[in-house]
Amino acid sequence: MKRSLMSVVALALIAVAIPLEASANPFGQCAHQHDLERKIASCIEASKSTSYRWILHWVYRELAHAHRERGEIEQAISSYAQSLDAEEREGVRREMEQLARGSAAIPRI
Repeated sequence: MKRSLMSVVALALIAVAIPLEASANPFGQCAHQHDLERKIASCIEASKSTSYRWILHWVYRELAHAHRERGEIEQAISSYAQSLDAEEREGVRREMEQLARGSAAIPRI
């Protein structure tokens, strides 16, 4: 009995320690991925995987941050707007407005 309990605990610890693949956990990859291409793909997949507004708010905000980091200002503003559509939050609105003001000063090529 003791031995089987220890085996179950050991397996549980191993399962927690091993990270899940991106396809198995788009939300985790959206949150913690450092490769921007994978992060954007994971966030898009995560946005299609839920209808909960508070989760969509977070996913679109992460997507906006990834687009902003890649220099894709219009996509970032669009993702901020989707985040605000899901759930209005003042912090997100400020981020979007600051980005929009900053992009107006950037000359278009």
